[in-house]
Amino acid sequence: MLAAVLAVSATCGELRAASNPVPVSVQSAPGRFEVSALDASVAHAVVAASEEAWRFLAVPLGLPEAFSTPIFVRVVPMAADGTMESFQALVEPGGIVSLRLSIASRVGPMARRALVQALLFRLGVARYGASEQINAPLWLEHACVGWWRTHLDGAQLDALKYESRSGRPPPLEELLAWAPGDEEPKAYANAAVWLLTFLQAESGRAKEWPAFLQRLLGGEEPLAALAACFPERFATAAERELWWQTGYHHVRRVRTLPMLEPREAREQLGALVRFVFAGSAEDTDVVVPLRQVLNHANDPVVAADLARRAMDLARLIPALHPFYRNAGLTLAEVLRDGVKLPMRREELCAAFEQDWNTAVDIEVATTAALDALENQGTRR
Repeated sequence: MLAAVLAVSATCGELRAASNPVPVSVQSAPGRFEVSALDASVAHAVVAASEEAWRFLAVPLGLPEAFSTPIFVRVVPMAADGTMESFQALVEPGGIVSLRLSIASRVGPMARRALVQALLFRLGVARYGASEQINAPLWLEHACVGWWRTHLDGAQLDALKYESRSGRPPPLEELLAWAPGDEEPKAYANAAVWLLTFLQAESGRAKEWPAFLQRLLGGEEPLAALAACFPERFATAAERELWWQTGYHHVRRVRTLPMLEPREAREQLGALVRFVFAGSAEDTDVVVPLRQVLNHANDPVVAADLARRAMDLARLIPALHPFYRNAGLTLAEVLRDGVKLPMRREELCAAFEQDWNTAVDIEVATTAALDALENQGTRR
């Protein structure tokens, strides 16, 4: 993100002075999102949202580190008549995924849906190529947006639970068959988040949810795919519905904030300390250490990016896995005091590195112990 900010910082002044604005192109990270817009501030807002989406959806969607080609986003101004925000995601010949997005100055619910839909299309292309069967189910689109919101802000999870407190969820068959063009009641969107939560929990350490996701993206009939990927859960339609209703009421009653798995916590915390600058050579990026970035904390562009990361971290800390909680708290000190107090930067960065390495060591040891225990049970 920082690379993109710095790469166009000089251009922004020229744009303001130009009588006919020209598009600004901003890249989130290689192989992820590339955003073009006439308004640089809008482009940066969309890029920041795309990185946020990537962080929170990396685990449930099984995202790679990067795709071979990014998702190309073109932001166009809203019509003068106040037409509602809109978007169109397309899989073009050759497997290029593009997104045409019409928004105002900030990234709202419609833009989040647009980014999620494009991400689902790109994931399908990575698995199946430019097939006409690639599908982004409407329920999954709403589920991913809801997952993103509730993991970004714990208060949104509380609101979701409150809205789901009464009544029965939509029948599973109807929810899975929910298609673009149908009405989009709030109850269906809420239930979609719980369905995503339930299927991941039901899958556990197995590969059932990832297998189901791959079949959905490939356009397979959802009920058949569900039966194939979650065997021995149900034998009839009535049993399938009971399985879903029971799971729905269980996950919505869990009285905890969403806690990230160790891998999720590591990846999201790691993303907040990964700074990429545009290199001197064309089309090259350079990863810059945290200490070096802090030495330029007085630069307005760098200061703004550090402030944004501090805000993201403040929202992330309550959901961090216990392995990474200390590292998160130490990083918060770095982004607060390390910016204001140059004499403490080395001390704070060293403390964060120590907490980070300890957390990674614990995660590796715990994973190895669990794998050994699982293998021992299999042999028996």
